[in-house]
Amino acid sequence: MARLKQGAPGMQRLIVLMLFAAAPLEAAADAQLGLSVGRAFDSDETEVIRFAYRHELNREARPRWWPQQLQFGAGAWRVPDPQGQARRYEASVTPVWRREGSLGYIEGGIGAYLLSHTIHNEKNQLPSAFQFGSHVGAGFFAGKASVGLALQHISNAGIKTPNGGINLYFLTVQLPL
Repeated sequence: MARLKQGAPGMQRLIVLMLFAAAPLEAAADAQLGLSVGRAFDSDETEVIRFAYRHELNREARPRWWPQQLQFGAGAWRVPDPQGQARRYEASVTPVWRREGSLGYIEGGIGAYLLSHTIHNEKNQLPSAFQFGSHVGAGFFAGKASVGLALQHISNAGIKTPNGGINLYFLTVQLPL
């Protein structure tokens, strides 16, 4: 944790800046709570559970290409580590582009992630606490809730090497508030 505190003030400022940039955007009444459980493609031992809060962005005050939702997340990882530290924690903020139909949705997002510790093992290398996460997903509506699948890639975009990244798949459930 000491490494995160020493090396991440700039990263923390970036996430705070992103949160403040989103603050003037009015949220509609369509806020959601979400739960995602996932696993890495290439490591059965890497698992993630993530809780998320999403809200709709004001459709009147944005250009057509602007994201439809903003998601704030917090998660816990179980990941193999030769040094014995198997748990990691994350905080994230992700703009989400989402298209909904009568039966379901498709979506994609690119956001910023801050990890409690770096990851170094045989299969995955995430050498910096600051990461970018991109995802694509699809799902269906079950009453007012939605259930879906998502694929996600997390890496630091070359900020620090080796930048191996990690690919995950998730089962997601979202409930309206």
